[in-house]
Amino acid sequence: MNTVRTMTHEQQERLRLALTAGGATPDPELPAGACFLTRSEGSVVTAYRSGKVLFQGQHCDRQVRLAEGILAHAERVNKGLEFPIVGGDESGKGDLFGPLVVVAFAARGESERREVVRAGARDCKLMTDAEVHAVATRLEGIGVSSIRILMPQEYNAAYARVHNVNILLNEVYAGLLLELATVSKAHTVILDKYGGRAMALWKTPQSFRFVVETHAERYPEVAAASVLARAAFLDGLGRTATDCGVVRLPKGASMEAQAFMRRLASDNGKDVLRSVAKVNFAPVKECLESLF
Repeated sequence: MNTVRTMTHEQQERLRLALTAGGATPDPELPAGACFLTRSEGSVVTAYRSGKVLFQGQHCDRQVRLAEGILAHAERVNKGLEFPIVGGDESGKGDLFGPLVVVAFAARGESERREVVRAGARDCKLMTDAEVHAVATRLEGIGVSSIRILMPQEYNAAYARVHNVNILLNEVYAGLLLELATVSKAHTVILDKYGGRAMALWKTPQSFRFVVETHAERYPEVAAASVLARAAFLDGLGRTATDCGVVRLPKGASMEAQAFMRRLASDNGKDVLRSVAKVNFAPVKECLESLF
């Protein structure tokens, strides 16, 4: 018995976790294009990056029902969402070095949404840097997107004006999402929740339905925005490293990143941090205010 279902990568990940929790064994030997393969008595489940999931074996009914339950949940979630759909996400907010990147992405119909899924768009936090770049390349030519990159100096100047990252994000999202919603004639705009103010981007009612949710990357449009934002952040981080004469700058805000920041300031003077790092981060503030 062979059965095929089409799932987003987030849905595939939920299926994988459910299968392994139920006793299925992951197989490290994967066929071309597959992202996972699990085996259990009487059944094999293979998920492909294209979005297809193949169920094989005489006893795969339970696995198929698991997938259908996940798909039914997604159908309930998506009910009432009309195309065109715009999704928004950002990258770099939690990274000490490099830019803040905000992206809006629009799928104008179900066929474009399927292309986004086939391209492999999913929450970028579940992807390696190489996967992010590969999927971002595959997304070129699909849908419509708009991007805003605030390199460290511009970010720091904007932060000095508003003194709150979420207020800054509100300003950027309000313009970017409205611009793309207008261009694409969007009926729905979905935003990954980043703070309590996210629900109130606009002072006047808009013509589209506005949805703000945590973990909104389960929507392909937000997943695409997530990938494009991360790819642009990684590129911006590389440019920032080149500009300050180092091979690479660490991602995140770990102790390693903080130690690197202190060495950089010691070697080049503290003012270099204003052009490579986000000065609202407490370790950067402390470094700028220190006497060394």
